[in-house]
Amino acid sequence: MKSGKTPVNWLRTFEVAARHLSLSAAASELNVTPAAVSQQVRLLELRLGEKLFVRHARGLRLTLAGEALVPVCRESFERLDTALAELFGDRGKQQLVIRVSLGFARQWLLERLAGFARKHPEIPIRLVTTVWAGEPLDSSVDVDIRLTAGPIPGMQSHQLTHDAVFPVCSPGLAKAPPRLRRPSDLRHRFLLTTIGFAEGWRHWFAAAGIDPEPCATRLEFDSMRLALEMAALGHGVALARSSYAEDLLRAGRVKPLFNVRISASDNVYVTLARGLEGSSPAVQFRDWILGKPAG
Repeated sequence: MKSGKTPVNWLRTFEVAARHLSLSAAASELNVTPAAVSQQVRLLELRLGEKLFVRHARGLRLTLAGEALVPVCRESFERLDTALAELFGDRGKQQLVIRVSLGFARQWLLERLAGFARKHPEIPIRLVTTVWAGEPLDSSVDVDIRLTAGPIPGMQSHQLTHDAVFPVCSPGLAKAPPRLRRPSDLRHRFLLTTIGFAEGWRHWFAAAGIDPEPCATRLEFDSMRLALEMAALGHGVALARSSYAEDLLRAGRVKPLFNVRISASDNVYVTLARGLEGSSPAVQFRDWILGKPAG
């Protein structure tokens, strides 16, 4: 890579082109010509000494170097946008925008959010949901409730959950033959898996002293809520997290199995911009939600 400062407009052009994977679409968003987009991308590639895109007839494809650069650019621009909004925007009069995963919202947040709304009727609230935890931070979001392995650099981050990980099933399935008396008995059941979490069945079986893990039929989900609902219906054993299964355990729709629990290495954090005034809606919501312990 050549020495000196990289022009910001080259990086912005790259980020937009990477988002659209199209020179013409990027040009339309940036109000320039496709040729100008192509030139700025090429100048950035020359500066970095790496190809960022593979160009073909149907558009663009990111190279490995391009894929590595995309999240760096997005996070940097989002932080800049957040800082500008805090310095020069009038955020106090805007609605409070909260982003959270769909499963965690349904299983933990909604009842608590209703309590905050009753206490602060003067604050308009918008709740937006996402399936995937790794979506980039967005300057349009005031509070991001996300699953992560630790605090987010450059942001206020407060750990909300301290989850335990353990198997659950419906009361009916727990009593059905063959009975589930020990962890090795799970080889006779469907194992319900949620992708995207640090700890899975392999980690739990290892903690239970079973290595290698038993061969069993598995169903994968991208939402823990779906996996837990499947378990509640009696169609398998799900690997649950305490905060995500809170309502189903309380209602008796699922029950924990065995006495083996492991601690989650990734948990839910409440994340918001630094430097907010104490009276801002985001700070008021943070203080409220941190006073409502999670599982």
